Amino acid sequence: TAAGVVWGILTLYRYIFESGEKARITKRFSGYVDPVIVNILMEDPDRVHFDGEVREMTVVFTDLAGFTTISEKLQERTVPLLNDYMSRMMPIIRRNRGTWNKFLGDGIMFFYNAPVDNPNHARDAVITILQMQREVEAFNKVLLEQKLPKVAMRAGVVTGNMIAGDAGSIGENHEASDYTVLGDNVNLAARLESANKALGSRTLVVQKTVEMMGDDILFRPLARLQVVGKSEGVMTHEPMCLLAEATDTQKRLALLTREIVDAFIARSFNAVI
Repeated sequence: TAAGVVWGILTLYRYIFESGEKARITKRFSGYVDPVIVNILMEDPDRVHFDGEVREMTVVFTDLAGFTTISEKLQERTVPLLNDYMSRMMPIIRRNRGTWNKFLGDGIMFFYNAPVDNPNHARDAVITILQMQREVEAFNKVLLEQKLPKVAMRAGVVTGNMIAGDAGSIGENHEASDYTVLGDNVNLAARLESANKALGSRTLVVQKTVEMMGDDILFRPLARLQVVGKSEGVMTHEPMCLLAEATDTQKRLALLTREIVDAFIARSFNAVI
């Protein structure tokens, strides 16, 4: 009887200790990598192809226009403000099944359809951006209350084949890795984010992303761009809003933009004028 009681107590203690330790590890590393990846590693490591696999995915790069001016003014006080911004954006990304990859200063890189399958990855990415843009408006109100200039979020969104896997150093004494995505389409997304500056747009997505969407999001075509590393032009579009929420002005803007872009591509320059 005594042996049974001791065994039961030890078993219970081990269960409680291991559960607590598992929760502690999960909480700690969820701050460095996406919780989805951490949970899969803890529960079923074989579900993630860490050696690398080619998947059709959607990747997103964002950046804050105007934040450099604020950081120069606030110096070290910039950090709490940036934390506020990131704390607003991260729940939106995760709520829409995005996998956060890394912070890039005031920018964010995240992707969809890895490590967990998501057939609606293109739509989820665009919905995420629309919701993030709306949250930026709320963030700007905070900036105005502090007598700071407004900011604008730019985004580049690309859907296509990419390599998802664990990349990094495998040295015995300096092992470090990052579950990330690689490939030309990832580079393209980063370049489209920057291309918003030239076009005066907020978000640029490729044709493949638009083709995978439903009919309930209002897009307007913007330009066929040739970015560094690409021999052919890439047709880009800007998601404006959910179609059900579109105003007559937005619908007319989308229609006129399409007519202008079509005429320009057809070299009917008089029609553009």
